[in-house]
Amino acid sequence: MHEEQHAPRHEHPEGSIAAYITDIISEFSEVFASARTNWSRYAETVHPELSGGGLMVLQFILRKGPVTATGISQVLDMDKALVSRQIARLREFNLVEARPAPDDRRVQLLTGTAESEEIMAEVRTRWAHSYHERFEGWNASELLVLRDALHRFNAGTVPPNDGPATRCARGHREAAAE
Repeated sequence: MHEEQHAPRHEHPEGSIAAYITDIISEFSEVFASARTNWSRYAETVHPELSGGGLMVLQFILRKGPVTATGISQVLDMDKALVSRQIARLREFNLVEARPAPDDRRVQLLTGTAESEEIMAEVRTRWAHSYHERFEGWNASELLVLRDALHRFNAGTVPPNDGPATRCARGHREAAAE
């Protein structure tokens, strides 16, 4: 049995933008809390000793790799030491490989292993199933409005720094794509 969709927390008079934004922040807080729980739960299915943060780093590497630890740190706004520890664990579990960048051997480019690609495909399938359950009862129009609103919201984010390590990884990705 699925929970009924809950009504918005507060009804505000038309034009109460600040109050609506406060409600949106509250809703995002619940989404983030749920996401943290899911990251931890799915991380355990990848490897019993993997943390939710480690899964986040792994997924980023699989989506954006090859990428540097600095690039990960900047985009995910995580402490570089924390990212380095997560990468060390991922390498220990044979989920990530590191290779020197051809144009600067001091820079390590991170990519996922075939094993991590396979495992994450299974995790994404479970993740998708979970979302399908949460969206049960929503019609296509409601899903489209949510998708477009989230896309618009996310498009307004500030791009990450474009330092040397980020440029090096980007150049390597572009060369590999050719």
